Amino acid sequence: MNAIVKKELRVYFNTPIAWVFIAVLMCVSGLFFTLFNLFMANPSVNVIFSSLPLVFVIMIPLLTMRLFSEERALKTDQLLLTSPISVASIVWGKFLAAVMVFGVAIVLMLIYPIILNIYSDVSWGIVFTNNVGFFLLGSALISIGIFISSLTENQFTAGIITIATLLIMFLLSGISVSSGYAVVDKIIAYIGILKSFDSFYIGLFNVVDIMYYVSIIIIFIMLTVYRIERRRVK
Repeated sequence: MNAIVKKELRVYFNTPIAWVFIAVLMCVSGLFFTLFNLFMANPSVNVIFSSLPLVFVIMIPLLTMRLFSEERALKTDQLLLTSPISVASIVWGKFLAAVMVFGVAIVLMLIYPIILNIYSDVSWGIVFTNNVGFFLLGSALISIGIFISSLTENQFTAGIITIATLLIMFLLSGISVSSGYAVVDKIIAYIGILKSFDSFYIGLFNVVDIMYYVSIIIIFIMLTVYRIERRRVK
C-alpha cells in the first residue's frame, strides 16, 4: 500500500492537481478571511468554517476523478489488477494519498487563526474541532469520489457525477423530509452529509457524528473494492 500512496502523491505533486487544489482552497478561504475578519475586525473564524464545505463540492472531485477512471482509460489498471497487491490495498492507498493532499490544505489554513490570535483571543477549541470536522467531512467526500471514479473510464464524467452527487447530499442536509415512511426518512437524513458537521462547527465532539463520517468512508471504500474485485474476476 505504501507504494500506491507514494505513486499517487508523485502524480498529485508532479502535475498541477495538488497545487491547484491547495491554491484554490487557500485563495477562497483567504478571501473570506480578508472580507469577514480583517476588514470587519472580527476575531471569529466561523465564517470561514461555515463557507468552505460548499467549496469542497467543486474541489474534491479534482482529487478523485482520475484515480481509477484514468487508469481504465490508459489500460494501466490491468497492471494493478494482475499485481500481487490486494485490491483493498490499492483502493486504500489511493484514498490515503488524496486525503494527505487534502490534509495539507487544512494545515495551511491554520495560518488564519494564528494571525487573529496576535490581535485577539481565538477559541482554539473551536478551531481544533472545526479542523477535525473538516478532515472527516473531506475524507468522506473523497471516499465517495473514489467510488464514482471506479464506475467510469472518463475522468471528466466522473468529476461531473461527483459534483452532482455531493451537491445533492449537501442540499439534502438543509431540508427536513417527512415522507410518511420512517425508513425513507432515515435514509434521506443519512444522505444529508453536512448535518453531522454542525456539532464540530460549534466546538463539540459528538461520537455519533464521528462514527457517521467513518461509516461513510468505510462503506464507499468497500463498494469501490467490490467494484474493482468484480472487474478483476472478469
